[in-house]
Amino acid sequence: MLAAEQVRIVSPDMIRTEFKPIFILENIADAAEIYGSRSPDGHPAALIVGNERRGVSREMLTRSDSIVQIPMASRTLNSLNVAASTAVALYYLIGSGGGGFRVVSQPEKRRPGLLLLAPTEHVELGSSLRSAAAFGWSQVLVDDRHSVWFGVDRGARAEGRAAARRARNSIRVIPSSSEQRRAFDRVVVVIPGPGGTPLSRAALANGPETLLVIPDSQGIDLESVDWERFGREVHFVTLDIPCRPVSSRYRLDVSIVLAEAARQIGRSRPKRDETRRRIRPRYDRSFRLLTPELGEVIDFNELERY
Repeated sequence: MLAAEQVRIVSPDMIRTEFKPIFILENIADAAEIYGSRSPDGHPAALIVGNERRGVSREMLTRSDSIVQIPMASRTLNSLNVAASTAVALYYLIGSGGGGFRVVSQPEKRRPGLLLLAPTEHVELGSSLRSAAAFGWSQVLVDDRHSVWFGVDRGARAEGRAAARRARNSIRVIPSSSEQRRAFDRVVVVIPGPGGTPLSRAALANGPETLLVIPDSQGIDLESVDWERFGREVHFVTLDIPCRPVSSRYRLDVSIVLAEAARQIGRSRPKRDETRRRIRPRYDRSFRLLTPELGEVIDFNELERY
């Protein structure tokens, strides 16, 4: 959270004067993908994120140096929570994230299983489920040991489902108890501090035999977990961000991790556009002289006199 003295209200003219380049995060046609985008060193850059419903004003769009977007895999969800979108965009713009979006054959065969472990707040979990669906997951395991999703009161249920955009989000939420053992070949656990492979260099797209575990560090003692109950081979991955606030938000960590996993999963190779294929002319093997009855036959020499 920002302290009161760190908050500044600036005008569009001030932004243009003080910052270079100006990035705008907006899902519009021809926007560059955030994957592989980087803010150059030197002059301070600005990232502008708009309202979820109205987006960024036309005035600011015309003042930008670059418009970027976060690729979505869902057909019904075209954006993340504003805070989650900002976290993902900053992760790549400051240089922590990986390269460009991978283009592969059969990307869905590269998608790992997903477990959200011990979330502590229903809105944070709901927003995390929204991100999971937006990045292409159709189901997710949830270790709900703090009872923030299953069996909650009506008010918490409504708030959590609203954050998840359940009206357009068909993701399947599967309860996973702390006693269950699973048989994944490979388990990737994302931890907030040092001690593991940086997220941008970790292999996150090894298919359904891999389980990607994102724990809420405020809801569980990571050192006390029997990680081997999830699978044979356990790897710890560090969410490498320049600075970690004292009070972090689970949805932000989840969204960054899933964005990087989605980048590695990749997308299919674009199909050949038949409308742009060059059509070669076809000719007869020989020309046939039309009979005089069908019209007048003119010699080419006569045409020169016209």
